[in-house]
Amino acid sequence: MGGNDDHAANVLARVRLLARVGEILGAGPVREDALRRVAELLATGLGAQCAFDLADEQGALTRRIATPDDFPVSPDAPHGPAIVLRTREPELCREHLCVPLIAGGAALGALTLRADALGPLELELGAEIARRVAAALDAGRTEDRYRMLFDASPMPMWVYDADTLAFLDVNDAAVRHYGYSRDEFLGMRIIDIRPPEDVPAVLEDVKARGGPGAPNAKIWRHVRRDGTLIDVEITAGRIRFEGRKAALVLAHDVSERMRLERRLADAEKMEAIGRLAGGVAHDFNNLLTVIAGYAEILQDRDGGEEAAEISRAAGQAAALTHQLLAFSRRQVLHPRVLDLNEIVAGMETMLHRIIGDDVIVATRLAPRLAPVEADRAQLERVILNLAANARDAMPDGGALTIETANVDFDVRYGEIEPGEHVLLAISDTGHGMDERVTKHLFEPFFSTKETGTGLGLATVFGVVKQSGGAIYVYSEPGRGSTFKIYLPAAERAPLAAAPAAEDRDGRGSETVMVVEDDPGVRELVRLMLEANGYAVLTAADAGEAAGLCAAHAIDLLLTDVVMPGVNGSDLARRLTALAPAMRVLFMSGYSDEAVHRHGELSGSEAFLEKPFTERGLTRKVREVLDSP
Repeated sequence: MGGNDDHAANVLARVRLLARVGEILGAGPVREDALRRVAELLATGLGAQCAFDLADEQGALTRRIATPDDFPVSPDAPHGPAIVLRTREPELCREHLCVPLIAGGAALGALTLRADALGPLELELGAEIARRVAAALDAGRTEDRYRMLFDASPMPMWVYDADTLAFLDVNDAAVRHYGYSRDEFLGMRIIDIRPPEDVPAVLEDVKARGGPGAPNAKIWRHVRRDGTLIDVEITAGRIRFEGRKAALVLAHDVSERMRLERRLADAEKMEAIGRLAGGVAHDFNNLLTVIAGYAEILQDRDGGEEAAEISRAAGQAAALTHQLLAFSRRQVLHPRVLDLNEIVAGMETMLHRIIGDDVIVATRLAPRLAPVEADRAQLERVILNLAANARDAMPDGGALTIETANVDFDVRYGEIEPGEHVLLAISDTGHGMDERVTKHLFEPFFSTKETGTGLGLATVFGVVKQSGGAIYVYSEPGRGSTFKIYLPAAERAPLAAAPAAEDRDGRGSETVMVVEDDPGVRELVRLMLEANGYAVLTAADAGEAAGLCAAHAIDLLLTDVVMPGVNGSDLARRLTALAPAMRVLFMSGYSDEAVHRHGELSGSEAFLEKPFTERGLTRKVREVLDSP
């Protein structure tokens, strides 16, 4: 009986020893002090000397924790730590036993026990203790690696409780980016960094995903400590943190990306609206050409106030289509190399009269300003529109400032390509605008005024874009507004003003062939030209035009640019091959920019924009026929 009792007592003692080892290893991260306590426990419980030799990431033994400190078995002794680390097999000899510490397929070190009597039971106990120590060391190393990645990450990261949504840990990047201190974070919940109106959606999202920590990235709005809103892409994973269910979050600030995406979406929307506006204006110009033309014929023949009113209304409608074409960047421009300083200085007196005495107008013009290539009349229109807009924003008076500057962009900035640009900035001290207004500011027919048409700033936008530039607005309620226009710098010097064109008689006797798919416009042009002495042939399509060209001597081809089945440029090339001496004049309800895109004109061809009057038509026909 005594032998059995001794065996049972030994087994119980070993079980208690393992339990105590488990308590030490489970009390927290396994560091040097925890291993020393285990070594001291084994020395007391087994009456043995104990050493833990630990390997570095490369597998070399670099650290020893031993009881006593002068443990007699060296790491490279026969049957010692270096051997078992290499073989991964335990060694038992007369004076000591040595067991490798292996976890996750990696050898982390060795446990060595030295005593007078060591046998299979001690080897079995040592192997179990080594297994537990290795598992704890591996977990500690994993936590160390996590902590290193967590703390060193340049992107904000945090851990929060799955049940309470309270922050449990945050890294330095989160502290820097959000502005809260670590202690402030740890006293908050994740909903505290959300706008109040977004909190219900956050809670619903957590519920819908089956709890926090869903790995699918999603973009949310967060609030920094200073109150600024940022767009953040959240990626999360479910973990256990200090014994509780938690989520590990990586936050990527995508505010700039979202801003650019919104700007791109706005640009695409504006482009779509512009295409629609340009198409409507083109079709409307065909109708206006017929209305205004016949009104002019009636007025010349019969006189009368009715015909004059029709002509006046047609003129107003034509001005409206010009604004639509300006917005859609399809109006006719006459670009020349200009000195922007000279334009601003020349308008200063007029601006004083328009703005009124209660608004101070100041200019700050940069010396040696680079020239720009643009339409002078349209640039003046841009300045007038922005100045009038500023005046309306300052009903109680204020200050209007117009500035110019040379700006050189090394890299692409928004819609601005790298290179030298000229800045035109127009600022006011008015009531300013909020983000809702500025977002729609350049859309046609959007207006904050009860009597506004909503086309003034749309026109500004179109002129700037058609001139190859970009426009930005900076405004806040109560802090005024600044419009910044960037135009590409021209390589040539400004040209002297061109002499005014002489007023020439539009009559003639030459043969003109009119090719126009719209029958109303085609018949009106025929009447106008015949009334001024020209012989006129008309064709509705390319086939009919080719037949007439082969049968008659034609002095001038007057063709629409955009027609079904063929464009005016292709038609002109075909017909001038049959009649090389024939002159060509293009007409369209689109502008020069759209004509060049659709009709592939080079820019040197003669062009007449619809709607036109009889006088405008015949003068242009005469000009083309008389040109050298």
